[in-house]
Amino acid sequence: AYLAGLRLEVLHATTNSAICHFMVGEELQPTRYACDDMVAVDRILDEAYVMERYIDAQFGGPGLGWFRIVQTPAEAREVIAAGKMAVVLGIETSDLFNCRITPWPGDQACDLAYVQEQLDYYQSLGVRAIFPVHKYDNAFTPGDGNRAFIELGNFLNSGYWSNYTENCPPEVTDGFDKGDIFFGGLNMPRDQFISEPDFDFSQYPDAPVNTASLFLNQLFEPPLVGNYCQNAVMTPLGEELMAEMMARGMIIEVDHLPKWSYKRAYELLEAADYPAAGTHGRNFDGKIYELGGISTVGFGRCHDANNPGASVQGFIDKIQFITDHGGYPAEGFGFDLNGFAGAPGPRFAEGKCGSPQENPVTYPFSSYAGDVEFTTPVVGNRELDFNQEGMVHIGLMPELIEDARHDGLSDEDLEPLFRSAEAYIRMWERAEERAGALTAPGGMLSGR
Repeated sequence: AYLAGLRLEVLHATTNSAICHFMVGEELQPTRYACDDMVAVDRILDEAYVMERYIDAQFGGPGLGWFRIVQTPAEAREVIAAGKMAVVLGIETSDLFNCRITPWPGDQACDLAYVQEQLDYYQSLGVRAIFPVHKYDNAFTPGDGNRAFIELGNFLNSGYWSNYTENCPPEVTDGFDKGDIFFGGLNMPRDQFISEPDFDFSQYPDAPVNTASLFLNQLFEPPLVGNYCQNAVMTPLGEELMAEMMARGMIIEVDHLPKWSYKRAYELLEAADYPAAGTHGRNFDGKIYELGGISTVGFGRCHDANNPGASVQGFIDKIQFITDHGGYPAEGFGFDLNGFAGAPGPRFAEGKCGSPQENPVTYPFSSYAGDVEFTTPVVGNRELDFNQEGMVHIGLMPELIEDARHDGLSDEDLEPLFRSAEAYIRMWERAEERAGALTAPGGMLSGR
């Protein structure tokens, strides 16, 4: 991917304690360290620096490798100007700072002072981008509202019945928090988001299936059909988290916020004139670009011989949409390559596309810049077939771009993709600029 032109990567420490507890509690796999979200986050951040040192060693010593973890937009510009790749560290997890909606024994009180301490600590480790929430409810906000097994995970992770309503903000139409409720029998909306939990699930890590089996009657009830969303909004502590991130010039990742929290987040962002990152592709009808923020995009996978360029028209239209909303005309990929969410699939595999596919990726081919020639990728002793397997790992990003070129995407059309690092850095620079203004005497956040 680096050889193909990737010059900025946001590396999020991503994990899911409820899934880990299920796998370990049912002895489906051992645990290496612990299932606690923040233990995993710390390990992932450590390993990012290990990777940086490893690549340095391949290129002659400290600082000489192409994989460079950066802590400021100025550092990112310097690294990219040297032909290397800037890496921005982030956190994407549900129990952020262990601020659970239902605290565990031994958890520190999750108050403003603790949040400030945690932000300072992780900022000292190089973290610059943070999601306030991922899949499950926490002390900052309800979870992202994703359905199906995520509903069950949130139930077992929190000890609360599901909390969905049909009273939803009409202006928020995208994201995970929408549609039918898969486990209709688990939904019992409550008036107060954080209250006394309905159940004590402290035994769940040791007996996941037995714990869930107590609710078989509810689990086998039919779905609730309708346009549902999470019934609560960001908590006061969640608003404080956003304010503290703004005061530090950090990058606020908004795409896992459920509908009411998403709307409230934008009210706070607009009041502070502060940019945000929508790295799962959300943009709130262009508001994110109006604030100086960024989003992400992907290419369609199936080509249509009767409609050349159809797979890439969405990318071209998105750049025009950004321009129309005053944003910098560039957009990067948001693959979400965390081992769970999947990746761009194959065009030529059976059943993947509704019409016959033509013009596969062949080797060798040249990079967009024309300075690198790519040959068939190999893992171990096996050749990978992008046409039949898709983007098996990030190293097949060159094939993904080449495949888009096969559907008529010109070098001029591709230019905004290769300016996406510039777009991200501009957003980051604006965040730091606004932090200075907000915390200056008389500023909205002065005195923090």
